[in-house]
Amino acid sequence: MKQIHVWRNHIRIPHLDLVLIRPAPETLAERLDRLARLGFDTGPGNVELHDATPTG
Repeated sequence: MKQIHVWRNHIRIPHLDLVLIRPAPETLAERLDRLARLGFDTGPGNVELHDATPTG
């Protein structure tokens, strides 16, 4: 099971019961970079995109 689930307006990390708001001007790359700096595994095998999230 992938640990990071990305929707258009939020990111969910189920194993931590954590939901992070994703502001409209923030790109997916920016958010994943922030999560990686916090120690999360943001590799392609660990991130699942939902609802046709833009890959900006």
